[in-house]
Amino acid sequence: MSNYRIYLSAAIAAAAITLSGCAGGATQRASAQYDDDASINNSVQAAVISVPGIHANNVKVSTKDAVVTLQGTAENTVAARNAVQAARQVAGVKKVDYDIKVP
Repeated sequence: MSNYRIYLSAAIAAAAITLSGCAGGATQRASAQYDDDASINNSVQAAVISVPGIHANNVKVSTKDAVVTLQGTAENTVAARNAVQAARQVAGVKKVDYDIKVP
């Protein structure tokens, strides 16, 4: 019976070590994705506010899992289209969702 307890303890310890390694990998990936999203967000923000007819205070940029969302207002339809196009051209962007209104 004591051999059984030794084997059971060893199996539990091995499982705990294995699972703790998996958890660390997930955290590292999540952290890397967050860093990527922040970098993409900054690049998109810079690209969008460089578009004539778009003002930094009027368009909000958010990014999650490399999907960018633009919300706000533009001076005209051309500016709105150009802002979306500028966001799409940023490296790492998978998709651009937008809700840019024109007064």
